[in-house]
Amino acid sequence: MTEEKKQRLIAAGTAISVIMLFVLIVVLAYQLIAIGVKTKQKNALVAEKARLEQEIANAKDDVELWQQEWKIEERARQLDYVYKKDKDDDK
Repeated sequence: MTEEKKQRLIAAGTAISVIMLFVLIVVLAYQLIAIGVKTKQKNALVAEKARLEQEIANAKDDVELWQQEWKIEERARQLDYVYKKDKDDDK
């Protein structure tokens, strides 16, 4: 192998190595950015899930409250509904 051919092979090998290193760094950077975006989305979804679970718990408490007879009667009086026993009391 001549000295010129050897120099060209070394130059080509170095160029290919630099190009491959650049491509790998670009892929690595893209993957890190993608992981960061997915992590942020996951955190947002976890926070939304916690908020919705809290909302469900509050709604269950409200349902239990509105199923109590005194609350039903209170709301009925606010809407000016008249119970049969109220009519009997007025007479």
